[in-house]
Amino acid sequence: MNSKRALGLAFALTLAAAGCGGGGDEFSLPDGAGSGGAAPTGPAYDPATATAGISGSILFEGDAPEMSLIQMSADPYCLDAGAGTRTEEVLVTDDGKLRNTMIFIRSGHDTGLFYAPPAEPVVLDQQGCRYIPHVFTMMMNQDITFRNSDDTLHNIHAFPMENMQINVGQAVQGMENTDSFTIAEGPFAIRCDVHRWMNSFTAVFDHPFHTTSGDTGDYTISVPPGTYEVVAWHERYGEMTGSVTVAAGETAELSFTYSEPAA
Repeated sequence: MNSKRALGLAFALTLAAAGCGGGGDEFSLPDGAGSGGAAPTGPAYDPATATAGISGSILFEGDAPEMSLIQMSADPYCLDAGAGTRTEEVLVTDDGKLRNTMIFIRSGHDTGLFYAPPAEPVVLDQQGCRYIPHVFTMMMNQDITFRNSDDTLHNIHAFPMENMQINVGQAVQGMENTDSFTIAEGPFAIRCDVHRWMNSFTAVFDHPFHTTSGDTGDYTISVPPGTYEVVAWHERYGEMTGSVTVAAGETAELSFTYSEPAA
């Protein structure tokens, strides 16, 4: 990069958001995480035009809540393979960054372009009786491969609002199924009906400008020059937004700060 513009935006979350990952029956969709319907039929997007970038960290302020040890005694295999596993709703790194947060562009990108889905599929694996990754993003019409790496029966049950639900059982270790979502929509849950503690979250986009904070709490999105509304979404703490303007050859820095609401 020729230069670096630090916009240094940080936000504190003040609204309490209901936790969604504990095997409950309801899941709230934040507005505008993707636009439903068919993909644009205009000129194809050229990734070489992404000569700018947006990067930052998802910070956590204060003490993180302790995650509960998962009781897996209902399945002897899981009891052994998943020993010591805790819930993944709030995971904070040693340097105070929040893992498993989605970050995506809500507006500012060219909606008249055709954005081809990646040729590589997303892989959602089942290891140690948990979904890996816990949070991920993907594009509409991109393949997603569901894999069972465990020697026990698992089930993949996706709960989108706009797309068709996926509900498939995998009884054999090494079994794989591939599917896709054809409509862009906001975050939704994927759960295992056999092991109710297993959950994952994804969102489906009609553009490639999205990622997660992964295991490090940091993120980077390559974009063309422009002004963008950027959204961070977390399963427990909900949605935050920020705005950045970035020129060619620059990286704009945009960080978000979450905290545990007071009881």
